[in-house]
Amino acid sequence: MNNEENQIKNERKRRLPSFGKICILLLIILVITIVIARYIADENFRQSIDSNIFHKEVSSENLNTIEINSEYNPTIVALNNNIAVLSKSVLNIYNSSGKVINSININLYSPLKASNGNYLALAESNGNKLYLIKNSSLAWQTKVDGTISRINVNDNGYVSVIVTNTTYKSVIILFDNNGNELFKTYLSQTFAICSDLSPDNRYLAIGEVDYSSTIIKSFVRIISTEKVSTDPNNSTVNRYESEASEIITNIKYADKQNAVCMFTSYIQNITPTGDNRLFELNNDTIFADINNTSTITLVEKQSSGLFSYDYQMRTINTLNNSNSLFILSNSMPKTIECISNKVCINYGNEIQITNTKGWLLKRYIPHSEIKQIIIGNNIAGIIYKDEIDIISI
Repeated sequence: MNNEENQIKNERKRRLPSFGKICILLLIILVITIVIARYIADENFRQSIDSNIFHKEVSSENLNTIEINSEYNPTIVALNNNIAVLSKSVLNIYNSSGKVINSININLYSPLKASNGNYLALAESNGNKLYLIKNSSLAWQTKVDGTISRINVNDNGYVSVIVTNTTYKSVIILFDNNGNELFKTYLSQTFAICSDLSPDNRYLAIGEVDYSSTIIKSFVRIISTEKVSTDPNNSTVNRYESEASEIITNIKYADKQNAVCMFTSYIQNITPTGDNRLFELNNDTIFADINNTSTITLVEKQSSGLFSYDYQMRTINTLNNSNSLFILSNSMPKTIECISNKVCINYGNEIQITNTKGWLLKRYIPHSEIKQIIIGNNIAGIIYKDEIDIISI
């Protein structure tokens, strides 16, 4: 009998530590849940956590900088992890520590620029020179017939160039990442405004405007890059015609098929076989941007009283039309910059970098008037008159 009692006592002793561990685990889960809930709901608590624990708030005092001379009107671009500064015909490429990792002679008087991932395309505005930078090195350079009005580069390094001042109203030239000319598209009735190439290089989307009639119209031409060489007469697989008085301003491929197109008053999705309306811009739309990956980013105002407004950021997934809303501060943003899954919101006295899900990545308090903000996938630059503050994201 004593042995049985001892066995029961020993069994109870073994169970007690296990029960205690379970209680502790449940308590930890409860505390974490409460903290997460308060982090989401309580803005002051969230700001304290972001600043003191996650170190999301940064200032000039603890950032690396790049010195610049604004008198030379430098052209400044953010790449994936680096910042490129073109000044006095020299392109200096800096890392996130503010150190020059390469210098390249680029002879451009009035540069056009387009960047995507590790690629940077540069051209002479109303000139004929074209350069492609990969990472921190010159990949290739060339000259074109006519004058360049706009350039674009995809994340594979393929460059589309819009050329004017030829016998045609516009000529669009496509180069591969080695600088080989793949083909030219000639427009005799319309002016090319913008272009973008799909991520798999299979489709080139060209935004065109027809000014010849009393009513302006825009068009989007989808060209199969494969058919250009095998069946050039049928290489245009779709041509979308806009509503009256609409001007196309930008094109961004969301994936291999879907080209998101920004017009004066709406945003349209266009594929090789069809199209659909994504969003109607209205008087409450302050900013609209299609440069996030597969996402439209909007800043909207909502009346909160007599002559007062609240502001919100809306993101729309262009592939499934799902919407997300995020409340912003009660001051109107001055500008936004979008790339990949990141949004940089400039309030003037504060800059916030978030992802497209609304989560804060970095908060920055400027020390004087900002001239410009640039943002790459993993880096941002706050440009002042004589320096650039570097923010690693």
